[in-house]
Amino acid sequence: MKVLESLTTYMRASVWTEPGYPVEAYLYRWQQTAETVADYPDGIDDFIYWLTSRDALEFIMAKCPQPAVDVLRRLVAEADEMFRAATRDDGGQALSRFWIPAGTTWWYSRRPFTGPLSTYLDTGKYRT
Repeated sequence: MKVLESLTTYMRASVWTEPGYPVEAYLYRWQQTAETVADYPDGIDDFIYWLTSRDALEFIMAKCPQPAVDVLRRLVAEADEMFRAATRDDGGQALSRFWIPAGTTWWYSRRPFTGPLSTYLDTGKYRT
């Protein structure tokens, strides 16, 4: 998407001190997290890593100019809605055992309703 490429160009030229990942990469990771969280197959460390893509998107959306950022906001909002639908807010309690910022933003305050990661957060064991 050209508009996302333009946001990457802007961030690289005006904000980031290093090249940084393309905005599309952060968006893709967040969309994948939202789509798979109900049956997330990987471990807690991987899950937290994927949540950090939402941190990056929040930063990007705060720094990029209008109207280009509106497209990104819409795409992020769609993924946010999917993520919320497959998770519940526990105030960050489940993730706080693994990640200090848990509970500081809404996406760190949520945990899956179902699936292997939910089982792990409840029992400390992955299904085998």
